Amino acid sequence: MPCPLSRARLFTVQKDAAAPIDGAPRLHTFRANDGDFDRYNDRLSVQGWMLDAFNVNPVVLYNHDDGSGGFFGTGRKDVLPIGKGRAYVQGDALLVDIEFDQEDDFARKVESKVARGILNAVSVRYLMHRYHENERGGFDCEQQELLEISVVTIPGNQRAVRVKELADERAAFIQDVAKAVVAILDERERSKAAPSPAPDVNALAKHTAEALLQHFKEMR
Repeated sequence: MPCPLSRARLFTVQKDAAAPIDGAPRLHTFRANDGDFDRYNDRLSVQGWMLDAFNVNPVVLYNHDDGSGGFFGTGRKDVLPIGKGRAYVQGDALLVDIEFDQEDDFARKVESKVARGILNAVSVRYLMHRYHENERGGFDCEQQELLEISVVTIPGNQRAVRVKELADERAAFIQDVAKAVVAILDERERSKAAPSPAPDVNALAKHTAEALLQHFKEMR
């Protein structure tokens, strides 16, 4: 049986926080594991997360600084958690809902930067229980225990970006393509010497592109 290994894994994916209900805390939901290869070439089973211990003591730190002076942390002795989290598996991902400590000035500053998109990254520290070496020289882990979650400044997973940013980039790309199609087909119509007897595929394409543009205008 392999000995447990401790790792930290970095992600930058954040889902937008829902508007808080009066009197209820504001939660920020992050994607914390996607089951893909990480910076160590490890691959973690999303269904293999052991979450009970974390959810009993749901510590959220900043940059893994727990005041211990060890590998994770700066050695400060006055370090306290900046909030608490609730970790759970949903679909193909490990998600965590983070509530920042409203009675802590530093925690409120971190939350403000998260809300404004200045800080977008979280990192999970975990203990690998059942694992074997994979073809990349890392480990495929079937079971791992979540130890703590941190909001961090520098992400280590280039594949992960904010969910909202991904959606915005896709929308902008589709909108640019639609505009280009409309422009090209307008130019073709102007340069046409005579109407084609065949079905007007260009007109259909232009109509589709214009419909897409109208859709994006209505979404604003």
